Amino acid sequence: MEGEAVGNLRARVAAWRHRNPSRSLKIIGVAGASGKTTTARLLGEILQEAGHSVMTLTNRGSFHNGQLISERCDRSADAVQHALTVAKKKEVGYVILEVTDELVATHVLPTLLLTMSVLTNDSPGAQALLNEPVDYTVVPSGFDVAGLSVAPHQAISFGDDISAEAQIAGVKELRRGTEVDMVIDHQTKLSVATYLVGRANAMNVAAAVSAAYVLAADTEAFEEGIARLERIAGNYDYIPTGDRPYDIVVDAATTDSSVGLVTASAGKLKKRRLLIGADATLDNALYPVLKQAADRVAVVGDSPELPGVERVESMRAALDLLMRAAKKDDLILLLGRTFAEADGDDRTQAQRMLEAADE
Repeated sequence: MEGEAVGNLRARVAAWRHRNPSRSLKIIGVAGASGKTTTARLLGEILQEAGHSVMTLTNRGSFHNGQLISERCDRSADAVQHALTVAKKKEVGYVILEVTDELVATHVLPTLLLTMSVLTNDSPGAQALLNEPVDYTVVPSGFDVAGLSVAPHQAISFGDDISAEAQIAGVKELRRGTEVDMVIDHQTKLSVATYLVGRANAMNVAAAVSAAYVLAADTEAFEEGIARLERIAGNYDYIPTGDRPYDIVVDAATTDSSVGLVTASAGKLKKRRLLIGADATLDNALYPVLKQAADRVAVVGDSPELPGVERVESMRAALDLLMRAAKKDDLILLLGRTFAEADGDDRTQAQRMLEAADE
């Protein structure tokens, strides 16, 4: 295809123009349908705690040693190469690159020298990343790594089933955090605690810990590194509610697995009732899941008629409806990428709407 040929040429030219900075860096690609931003940030914190200089490039902001920087890398091959040039100048030890479908479309991946691929779950971006040669690979349990470029001892699987080489042995879900017990290679036991809430984040922790373990990071850095990350905007994110007697949480989940994990955690952690609002980025097929999990559901936009699911015209209407219905100790869960979209101050769209309602 001509478009693909042009894209490949532009990516190669961008690499040449910036003198192929990836050759001087250790680059870790993180891909998946969900959890990749959080996993990338967690891994960055572990590696920083272990004494490395780290640049983390995600579609929700970029960071150098935990501090927000202005680099954006998901719009063009040239932007990626520029960010890597900045990392090279800063003498960064590791660059963690979130591999989105948009980044794959820039054709930049084949021009990068990658050290590791980390898959949080399956997606087109994950499949594209798997096709690139790397030294190490981290995958969810159940992924077939046969035929990949890495040797068996350079790949590790994570998950909560017995086949996982980095097994989640136990998860304690708390309203303001999560405790995760892991066993790696059937012998190394680890216990870490994160401020991030829910079972989905336990999986993100497991992916990050597995990657750091394969990279031979000091295991003593795992606990402190995981605890350094206090919040990801739109990731089971509590919105300040003032003197309201109920809680409001926003989460960007839209896939079957992520919505299932988030609603299960919300159902477990609620004090009283669970009220769910879903924006238009959730597929209609997920509405029965929401209805089964919640006491009341409001969804934005057109949808098939479903008993117990109320349709509203806007996200603001969904929020207003659920706040009118909420009583003391209820939990309102706002789901979808638009609700969770954050601005430069890490305020989500849901938070901005709540603040506007209070004016």
